[in-house]
Amino acid sequence: MPTKLQVSLVQNYNGHKQSVYCLCNDDNGGFFSGGSDGYVIHWPQGNNNEGKLFATLPEAIYSMAVLPKLAMILVGGQSGTMYYLKQGNAPISQKLHTKGVFGIHVLSEDKILTVGGDGTLIVSDWYTRIHKSIRLSEQSLRAIHYSKSMVYVASSDGNIYILNEDLEIQESRKAHGNSVFALETVNDYLVSAGRDAKLKVWDSEGKNSYTLDAHWFTIHAVKSNPAMSFLATTSMDKTIRLWNAHDFSLLKVIDNVKFEGHKSSVNGCVWLSDTMFVTCSDDTSIKCWQINEPHKI
Repeated sequence: MPTKLQVSLVQNYNGHKQSVYCLCNDDNGGFFSGGSDGYVIHWPQGNNNEGKLFATLPEAIYSMAVLPKLAMILVGGQSGTMYYLKQGNAPISQKLHTKGVFGIHVLSEDKILTVGGDGTLIVSDWYTRIHKSIRLSEQSLRAIHYSKSMVYVASSDGNIYILNEDLEIQESRKAHGNSVFALETVNDYLVSAGRDAKLKVWDSEGKNSYTLDAHWFTIHAVKSNPAMSFLATTSMDKTIRLWNAHDFSLLKVIDNVKFEGHKSSVNGCVWLSDTMFVTCSDDTSIKCWQINEPHKI
């Protein structure tokens, strides 16, 4: 029998003045956060409330990614502008999309993929040169995910667009009844979630293996831990839920009443280790969580 999962709040982070929309790992055990206040804050130690203001931008921040070799962070803004930030350097900006930059994925310094509210996928580089623009939808593209040489794009039209490494469209899959906001791959499955509050699990042949009524309201993020044993989902219903990444059974619901969780929509998540993860919310807070008794699969 599996042991009962125990989760505790390790740290509250103070620094943002408004909603915190996104998080990304810094490739060195810490993470960055960004939100509607335009602040980019670096938290160099994941379980320590000693953040450093990395940049202040003139608009809300929707997405982030790091370029470790260049010690640079890429930030996608509400207006469709990408900001290229490096400590000690003046910010460089480039208008990539006509609406918000909702997702960034770095394949290399010379191949950066972004998706935006204008329905396009754009390939650019850290010199701000645009190499390719691909219109996938008449509606917003909300997330981008890369796994095993395939690019997965989530759209507000309810589709998942699947492209090969050359960015040739292989499939347009009707996945949800409305907006798809989150994608993840775990143990040879593709997991999708969105406005319908459902978690859908797809096998390697594109078959819908599981459909779960995972939350009460919109799911904003789905993230697996490095060992691919847990999935964390975050939602507009103010909860974080932990799932077994092998059989997709629900392990724990983290709320404000029992766990001093978030008081408003939970927007983003990153894992710092196999048993520690961080979440952010419209309530301006960022919280670090520890799984104290790892689940035995």
